[in-house]
Amino acid sequence: MKHTTKHREGRQPTLNFRDSASHPNDVSLANSPKHSLFFKRQLLQHLFEHSVESVMVTDVNGIIERVNAAFTDITGYSAKEAIGQRPNLVQSSRHQPSFYAQMWQQLEKTGSWSGQVWNRRKSGEVYLQWLNINTLNDEQGKVTHRVAIGHDLTNQQSMHNDRSLFTFKDPLTQLGNRQLLTSRLDQALAEAERNNIRIGLMVVDIGRFRQINEQLGLAWGDDILRQQARTLQAAVDEADTLVRLQGDMFAILRHSRAQDAAMAQLADKLLNLMSQPIILADKSVVSLQPSIGIAIYPRDAEDNAGLLQAAEHAHSMAKRAGRNRFQFVDQRQHDLHHRELQIEHSLQHVLSNELGEGLSLYYQPQVRPTDGKIMAMEALLRWQHPKLGTLSPAEFIPIAEQSAQSVRLDRWVIEQACMQVAQWRERYSQVPVVSVNLSAPQFREPDFADWLQACVASCGIKPECIKLEVTETTMMTQKNNCVAMLGRLRELGFKISLDDFGTGYSALACLHQFPLDELKIDRNFMVEASQDPRALLLLKTIVHLAQELSLTLVVEGVEDQAQLNLLANFGPLTVQGYYYYRPMPAADINKLLG
Repeated sequence: MKHTTKHREGRQPTLNFRDSASHPNDVSLANSPKHSLFFKRQLLQHLFEHSVESVMVTDVNGIIERVNAAFTDITGYSAKEAIGQRPNLVQSSRHQPSFYAQMWQQLEKTGSWSGQVWNRRKSGEVYLQWLNINTLNDEQGKVTHRVAIGHDLTNQQSMHNDRSLFTFKDPLTQLGNRQLLTSRLDQALAEAERNNIRIGLMVVDIGRFRQINEQLGLAWGDDILRQQARTLQAAVDEADTLVRLQGDMFAILRHSRAQDAAMAQLADKLLNLMSQPIILADKSVVSLQPSIGIAIYPRDAEDNAGLLQAAEHAHSMAKRAGRNRFQFVDQRQHDLHHRELQIEHSLQHVLSNELGEGLSLYYQPQVRPTDGKIMAMEALLRWQHPKLGTLSPAEFIPIAEQSAQSVRLDRWVIEQACMQVAQWRERYSQVPVVSVNLSAPQFREPDFADWLQACVASCGIKPECIKLEVTETTMMTQKNNCVAMLGRLRELGFKISLDDFGTGYSALACLHQFPLDELKIDRNFMVEASQDPRALLLLKTIVHLAQELSLTLVVEGVEDQAQLNLLANFGPLTVQGYYYYRPMPAADINKLLG
């Protein structure tokens, strides 16, 4: 799969101001809905342009759509330089990937995040910023934009000596905040390492907080948070550190008595206290469903960020299991989750670097069995991760799709393949067509056909040099989008291949509707055909159907002579598999073309 992000102009985010109460005798233009809307837009624009805080607005894919003058003053980047880029334009190297992973987890859970961040100006200077990020949703609750408002802390006097309430205290609950937890964790970990002791970290949420805010309003939600904060404060030991992390999330750092039994006993106590019905001032009763995740140092993690991430993951597992429960870290699941996050953020970093450090393309020839001639080559993505070693596409491509990076990855591969084809065509008289794979999200990108046409043109090659492979799964799940997009691409001259045919998604019934040039039989189909006469008969039927539809045919997974012999009487086709060639780097392909 592959990627490249196309910068698009999205609609501007709309912030809604509540109508201010006017004097009853004040009849003005502002009372008119038309002029009221005009006034609100003017006010919003004025606040945006003249705020002393930097403001950055991104679309749902993380592409910057707007910045204000304060952003330019603080970062040194003009609006023209920032728009179309990603927020990592100002990212420093002070934070580990786990810091940003936790930030995004919090954004996904609650829709907001706030805290101190070390960012980098255009000049290269690193500066400390207090950052608030909030999510904007449309009427259906779908995320449309994110707004980041930042306050430059560089000029605060005596920042390290004057630990202000702003830095370490949550103003709503009067508990400590995430910054206090980070500071205390550093101290606790150092002491635990010196004295060879365990420390425990709990992440607690009160449960149903979003529904409470929606049903009762923010004022009642804040009141419930304060009540639960007092409940927690009364339940924990004086030696423990209790903080509010974000929203309805709290954390408890236990500096001693962090054995599993003691942590479980405390968790049981907290669940019992926090699930008690809460009586509000209007006599209404609210019942909550708290969840608790528990991580232990050094068993579950050995550093500050890792321990918090482990506790948050355990908390997520407790919520998934049904709430009103606590969960210790499942180390296997935690390690898997941590690896996925590491791959996700490494991929984001790699794709932000135009060189695609660690990514490379291998090519596997498709051969005509009658004379061994190479008819085409498939471009296959490989990734040599600096810490995790060689990663299989089967592992990192699903992560790319889940994290909305598959479009960029697709386009990176296409660009590299086009440039490689251009180099080969300069050196060799005959260069086979090169096929690249397209992921399902690519077909939701309205600019893809235009982008692809521009890509091949910029490399000086023709569309006929590139074959686009679409899996049967994608074709069936994105049928309408695929048919329209591929129809246009085929008209532009690109070859279209239906990949993984035979995986069971019923493409056979509507095969005639697809704008195709080629049918590619999945390797599992070939394996079954070599073992089951009925599967072989079905394979023959498909081959005959492809020929009737004037489609070229490629059979994947041909690994031995016996399989090749099965295809001897099937008519003209090409095969792809280890029997002829394994995937190889471009340098080895040079030897085949030369």
